[in-house]
Amino acid sequence: MNPDQEQNAFRTAETIAEQLVYAWNYCATLRALQRHAREAPAVLDLSGHFVSTITLALWDALFLKLAHCSDKRKGATGFPKLFKQLRAYLPKVDVLRDRVDEQEQRLSLLEVRSKVDNWRNQVVAHHTVTRSFDEFYKQNVCSLDEIEELIQVLKGALHSLSLELWNQGFSIEDLGHHAHQGVDRIVKAMKTETEHRH
Repeated sequence: MNPDQEQNAFRTAETIAEQLVYAWNYCATLRALQRHAREAPAVLDLSGHFVSTITLALWDALFLKLAHCSDKRKGATGFPKLFKQLRAYLPKVDVLRDRVDEQEQRLSLLEVRSKVDNWRNQVVAHHTVTRSFDEFYKQNVCSLDEIEELIQVLKGALHSLSLELWNQGFSIEDLGHHAHQGVDRIVKAMKTETEHRH
């Protein structure tokens, strides 16, 4: 790759990593809310509208960020663009081109990625669910476990290319503990307020 090509591909990789950082942060926040909903449901119920609003907004944002990673539209910056760039920039015979093919195939077979794209396209972005929402939900339900696994697979695909090309790994999970701490502080304040009322 010449310097301009290398910079273009690296910017694409950085953008993908940024989307994954946001996705992991949203996922960590949802995980913390889920934990508190099990441990202190009465406390969260007192602010049920707020909690459900935040939860739904986080799921929408999570689906948007993850869908960016697999967006094939012209002008989108995700794995399809990165794969296309690397195929164009790398020599015809190159071990890394084989890895690009492997990662593209691997990502295309992920069922949860298709579900995420369905949520993004039919619910979050365009509201075009053509059948009943209950039916759509049953066919496309995604657990946090599945989402976290998807993020790890996407991170692995990114690292398999970026480490060899630029000797650069991306820290995806760094903000996760801040998300947990933030939710913990909010719920602690809600518990304190509840105790003072009684």
